[in-house]
Amino acid sequence: MVSNSSRGNDNSKEEQKRLYYHGLKEQKKIDVSRLKYISLIIAVLGVALILIAAQGAQAPLMKVNDVYGNYLMNYAVVRINGTVVTVPYVSQSGGKLTVTFTVDDGTGQIDVRVYSPLADEMLEKGVIPFPGDNVTAEVQLRVRETYTYSMLQYLEGLRFNSKLYSENPQVVKSLTTDMANTYVAVEGIVTEFSNVSSGYLLTVDTGESEVTVLVPKVLLVFNDFNVKVGDMIYAPGIVYLYKGTSPEIVVRNLSQVSVTPIEEAPLVQISEAHGYPGMVMAVKGSLAGITYESGRYVVTLTDGQNYLDAVVPREILANLDPFRVSSESTIKVAGKMGDDGRLVAAYLAVVEPVETEFRPIGTLTSDMLGSIVAVRGNIAEVVRIGSNLKLVIDDGTGKIDVFIPSATLAEISNETMDKLKDGLGVEVGGYLEEYRGALEVVVYTGSGIRALGEPVPPQTIELPKVNASQLADYKGQLVEFVGSLESITYVDGTYYLTVDGVKVSLSRDALLNLNPIEAGTGSQVVVKGLVVNESLVKGENLTVEVPVAPVPLKPDEVTTEMEGQLVVVVGKVTDVANLSGNLKITIGSLPIFVPRTTANELAYVPAEGDLVQVGGYVEIYQGEPEVVLFHPLAVEKLQQSGPVEGTVSDLETAVEPLLLTVTWDSIAYQGPDYALTVSDSTGSTTLLAERSLLLNPLEAGTGSTLKIVADPLSGRITQLEVSKAKPSPLLSTGAVDLSMKGKTVAVNGTVVDVAVIGSSLKLRVDDGSGEITVFIPGGADLSVEEGQSVLLAGYVDEYNGEVEIVVYDLNAVVVSEKPSGGSAETNEVKVAELSSATGVVNLTVVWDGLSYNNGYVMKVHDDSGSAELPVPRELLPDPREAGSGSTLRITYDADAKKVVSITVVEAVPAEELKTGKVTLDLLGKTVVVEGTVKDVYVGSSFIKLTVDDGSGELVVFIPKSVAGDMSFEKGQTVRVAGYVSEYKGTVEVIPYRTDCIEVR
Repeated sequence: MVSNSSRGNDNSKEEQKRLYYHGLKEQKKIDVSRLKYISLIIAVLGVALILIAAQGAQAPLMKVNDVYGNYLMNYAVVRINGTVVTVPYVSQSGGKLTVTFTVDDGTGQIDVRVYSPLADEMLEKGVIPFPGDNVTAEVQLRVRETYTYSMLQYLEGLRFNSKLYSENPQVVKSLTTDMANTYVAVEGIVTEFSNVSSGYLLTVDTGESEVTVLVPKVLLVFNDFNVKVGDMIYAPGIVYLYKGTSPEIVVRNLSQVSVTPIEEAPLVQISEAHGYPGMVMAVKGSLAGITYESGRYVVTLTDGQNYLDAVVPREILANLDPFRVSSESTIKVAGKMGDDGRLVAAYLAVVEPVETEFRPIGTLTSDMLGSIVAVRGNIAEVVRIGSNLKLVIDDGTGKIDVFIPSATLAEISNETMDKLKDGLGVEVGGYLEEYRGALEVVVYTGSGIRALGEPVPPQTIELPKVNASQLADYKGQLVEFVGSLESITYVDGTYYLTVDGVKVSLSRDALLNLNPIEAGTGSQVVVKGLVVNESLVKGENLTVEVPVAPVPLKPDEVTTEMEGQLVVVVGKVTDVANLSGNLKITIGSLPIFVPRTTANELAYVPAEGDLVQVGGYVEIYQGEPEVVLFHPLAVEKLQQSGPVEGTVSDLETAVEPLLLTVTWDSIAYQGPDYALTVSDSTGSTTLLAERSLLLNPLEAGTGSTLKIVADPLSGRITQLEVSKAKPSPLLSTGAVDLSMKGKTVAVNGTVVDVAVIGSSLKLRVDDGSGEITVFIPGGADLSVEEGQSVLLAGYVDEYNGEVEIVVYDLNAVVVSEKPSGGSAETNEVKVAELSSATGVVNLTVVWDGLSYNNGYVMKVHDDSGSAELPVPRELLPDPREAGSGSTLRITYDADAKKVVSITVVEAVPAEELKTGKVTLDLLGKTVVVEGTVKDVYVGSSFIKLTVDDGSGELVVFIPKSVAGDMSFEKGQTVRVAGYVSEYKGTVEVIPYRTDCIEVR
């Protein structure tokens, strides 16, 4: 069975051979059992060769924007080339480090993370990328839904193409954004230290500014670094823009950083300290004073002969307890000597303390400024000023302000704050300062306030009473100065009284104890103040002991010789004007100037027509006297009664209106009124009268008997009637001469010449005996032409040495004949008709603006269109009365293409604007501005002022033809009316009338 089976198998194999190898010779048998070993060896070698090739091949260099958010790149290994733009951030979790930095290749930014143990190796070897470095990193990508980051695969996969580094970097005093990605160094004193998540954050004071330095945490993991406030540091690093805007220095190499502890600073004599700029040093001396400057305090030390200023942060100054350390104490200050000779301090210690004594407030004087003082009193007022606090305390000898800055306020406990209330006692320690002319104590540390919780009894002091001859013996002392008041002046925010020949400075608040209506020149006063020298007392308070009431004066009795004297003026208000918060009250023709502070306190503001008495001092303004009202109660309204009969001589003493019967002697023009000279048996006087009160001289001229009501205070005629009329005598034109000046006359003749001058008319009249000039103010609209016969009357006057008749009443002109041919009418045309008009025409238009182009050009319009008309400067209206926007009647010579006359139909005064509100949108418009002169430039044909009222600077351009002989200086206040123009993009205001420029 077995053999048969074997045979069967053998036969089967033979059959297969014949089937698959048909026609072939049978091959020799081969043993393939070893092939499996050979194939395995070949496979292993192949894989090894593939691995070796893979390690030698670089990952592809990719752009950030090609991989960011690309899910197909998740887990891909790529290379990123770009600039490091962040400070490496270190985090520790579970004892393992992670370092993260950001690379920007220009197409985008991507974070590169380095995990432990690779992160530990990176920090230990110092292979750390910093902002500004250009690197190539082989990373594996992680693409998430909203965030793509990368992981460094191995340390050799981080290659530095360039490093932001220098062995000898430039030392800078301050940082700017322009320094970004530069390598610099800073040297100075550490004034602030913070341990933040990104490392140690330092503030370094270089003496010129404060610079922020970051010692990154990535450098601190395996290194010790010790620094504190007050130490001197030299720190190089990369200028990095924190949050893209704030420059700071990021240290990249701790071995380059050097720290000098402040306690080790060598002691230098005050007299020699200035000679070592840049050196870290310590000095000792007595505390001579404290002041505040731009966020820091300046402590002045002295060795008795030499002085040294040390600039100290408040945190350092707070080490001085003002109750335990007086100005006589010896202190030690350490820091770096600046190039300006001042020590930039970061360390302060008391060497020999001298306790501060409490002083009565009334004994504090300005010669103690900067000294540490301590006062005790009751709170009279508590005021919040922003985040600061102000107390007013009173100890019975005087009051003083106490200023507590916000930083100090934050150090005061809630318990103390609860006791800072009106009426409760308080002890205050700080340095003495002067603010707006008044003394105040500045509390620079929270320990300088002690709230007592209950009132303290008042103190008393007795000052020596001295007269002018004794002042020299009390120099530097507080006294009560007694003397006779002579005058008052005002200079740069301070009032000065002259008392028995001695100048006494005084604040406005103290001056308000003097009401000039009740106490004038000659009053005996007592001034509490500091004796500066025998001719100057710095006053703190004023008391009137024996008042001498001034004698009331009429407005015209105040003269320039009275400058500085106290006066009381009685009269009628003729005008009240607001000058940017100041008031100008005119009594008769005398201006009363009321400063803004006083104007805001007036209980009674006079109105035009009121009878008032005003007290003040005399000042000279533009060569004329004015009275300055400094006391809000020194203006009173007086009751008026009806006129009483009187004589011319009674005008000298009367204050109420008088009814007079007088003879009219002469008349003259005293713009805008007319001056009438009248007389009776008691004397003669000249009074002003409005034109509307004047009589028709054809019916009643000089020589007439008049009944008038005269106001003795203003010197004006308020009512006028004819008691006995005397017509002006009719004379031949050739008989009128200058001997008749001021008298009224009448003439009858033929018009030989007619000229329109502005709103006035000028004629030449001849009756055959000789020509006479006739001037008719406001007569431009009269229909008078050459060849007509006229009868007219007016007063005789002189013009340019020639006689003329001035007709002040248009009813005193009678035209009896029209010339043959022609018309006396002037055509009325519209703006649109100007181009075809001929001869002289009239326009009624709205004034839109003014410009200058080889002469002044007015832009006007009516309902038919607009036009630009050349106009002589002398015809332009006063913009304070009628500016752009006014309706004008213009007489225009269409042939000569020029304006002949301008009459204001409806006046719109120029708008008063703040200097900072005048913009190019107002080109051509008339405006009124007032401000302080900040700069003056005088050109060959112009004067250019820069003025500012606090809202912004404005250029005022004044042609010298307008300025005349006026001059300007910095610090003056000017008020200007003119039109808005532009020069090279700069807005200007240009006045075109001299009287529109006021200088105070």
